[in-house]
Amino acid sequence: MELDRSTIRALFEAPTATRPRWAPCGRRLVYTVAVPDVKANSASSELWILDAEGAHSERLVHGIPTGDPPVTWSSDGTRLAYAETDDETDRIVVVGLDGSRREIDLAQAPHGRLATLPFFRTFAWSPTDDRLLYSAYSPDPEDPPDPAVNPRNDGDGLGEVERIRLWVHDLHGNEPPRPVTSEEYHSGAGIWLPDGQTVAFVSNRSGHEEGAIASLTQPFAIWTSDIAGSTEQPLVSDSHAAVVPAVQADGRRIAYLAAPMTGPHAVNMELTTVDSTGSDRRTLTGGLDRSVDPESPPAAAPNGSWIVALMDGMRSVLLRASEDSTPETLVVEQPHATLPDVDGCSGEIACVTQAATMPPEIELLSPEGRSRWRSTHHDIESKAQSRIWTLDRDDGFSIESLALAPADTPPRGVILWPHGGPHSRTANEYRPESETAVRHGFALVHPNFRGSHGYGIDFVLADRMDLGGGDYADCLAALDSWLAGSGCDGLPEFVTGTSYGGYLTAWAVGHTKRFVAAVAVNAVTNVESFFGQTDIPSWVYWEFGGSPLEQRELIRDRSPVRHLAGATTPTLVVHSEEDRRVPIAQGLELYALLQAAGAETAFVRYPREFHRISEPAHRVDLVSRTLDWFATHSGGDAMRRRA
Repeated sequence: MELDRSTIRALFEAPTATRPRWAPCGRRLVYTVAVPDVKANSASSELWILDAEGAHSERLVHGIPTGDPPVTWSSDGTRLAYAETDDETDRIVVVGLDGSRREIDLAQAPHGRLATLPFFRTFAWSPTDDRLLYSAYSPDPEDPPDPAVNPRNDGDGLGEVERIRLWVHDLHGNEPPRPVTSEEYHSGAGIWLPDGQTVAFVSNRSGHEEGAIASLTQPFAIWTSDIAGSTEQPLVSDSHAAVVPAVQADGRRIAYLAAPMTGPHAVNMELTTVDSTGSDRRTLTGGLDRSVDPESPPAAAPNGSWIVALMDGMRSVLLRASEDSTPETLVVEQPHATLPDVDGCSGEIACVTQAATMPPEIELLSPEGRSRWRSTHHDIESKAQSRIWTLDRDDGFSIESLALAPADTPPRGVILWPHGGPHSRTANEYRPESETAVRHGFALVHPNFRGSHGYGIDFVLADRMDLGGGDYADCLAALDSWLAGSGCDGLPEFVTGTSYGGYLTAWAVGHTKRFVAAVAVNAVTNVESFFGQTDIPSWVYWEFGGSPLEQRELIRDRSPVRHLAGATTPTLVVHSEEDRRVPIAQGLELYALLQAAGAETAFVRYPREFHRISEPAHRVDLVSRTLDWFATHSGGDAMRRRA
């Protein structure tokens, strides 16, 4: 079977619209369109403006050398500022809707590079229209510590020495940007309070810091500071996480997401509000037993309610929550709606909507959730058909799964593709990797096994102390269910996954011979050594009830590398060179022991990549290698790669 590289490239280079933001007034909306370039191994962006009255959008800026630039409106809604970051320089660009343009070079600023990871990223125009608040690293030390004593092991790429701080730039003066937050801690996700003199932000100052953004059960707190940086004080601080602050236009209430417990690295986040002094705390979604999406900040509506994205099974639904009524689910046609933002005048909602067979676009909704307009930037139609079903297990758990298959032809094989985490989920959202596999004749089964998010806290906790047990059995049961229900018994079966999905892949290789071939990506393989390598050792403490000192027998028994004797499944091992969440030694251990067992194997490492393989050329190469590996070992000809 021939690998269709032109189609793969087109799928990964399709423009993707995201991050809608309403202007403070004037009924306009800005959103970003990312444009990947596989050959250049980079991505650029465009800014589009939607006229909500006429439901018409047009491009304002193109060629921004950043895949996901931070953008903010001026308070009068006539100008936009965005940040450009390339390999060597950062700059702020201010553009007017009248075509004006001003560049602010940050090369001489008294800080390091801009901090653009979404969790801490800050870029906000002040209510007084004269300042910009943004997040940037402390400057590089003139004399880096050599040797470094007790350096932080941070898998999110946030630096060993430098800290993320909030900085204020005066747009009308000549003074350099000045810091707003302390230099000892990471601080970000900053917002202006309506007085224009105070900012609220997220910071972890507990002394218990792991990979800075990997575990939302860390004691993050909401802090405030005046713009001179002289009066930092906690607004919300307890033993659990408080993240993603947002504020009502009048400043009366501040919303944030709170973790109600210490436990796995992802728990049910609850929408909570406080007054401007941090008092009168109210939880608005606590009785739902579902998690508000921490990657979709709360959006304040003009009637005093908040719009959030709620993770409900495979769906992400928009929820309206307020302090004096029961939360209400908005009926949105697409099953996956995220990143909501609300017009402060009309109450209309802009968000990103998608499904497994429908690429993401910006959608404009009425306050009740009825669709008014949807963008059309992604012009490649899916060739897949999807099926979602629930399988009741003998022990009382119900497992929801998503299957994708070619719409017009019988599949040539089926790939079991479990998600990572384990406390993550497969959502009903579009992925070019899945579309690529379907277009090359494969069906995919994505099970939300026990431990997955979106099904309540008891389900999240159900695989604790049992990794590779009930969750692995759920995966096989979902695959068997699809095979029986689709009439496809006898198809070649494959397995692949990343991170914890890689763990389950490596576990399968040591426990069954049913799979024709496997691809393990950034996989946890030896939990005992993983404990000392990862930037989130709390993962081991929680999932296994202790460190290897207390739980060595269980940890060894549930490490995939302990079960590879006699393994015969041809297994491709893939790992990111800079991964600190699951360091590359984990992949090398798996590869070496597969060789020792006599199984066919190969090892691929991707330079510059952290835990998530993100460079466009690497993403294309990974899915191509995966499908090639499966085709090679399915009894047919290998896919021939075209230049």
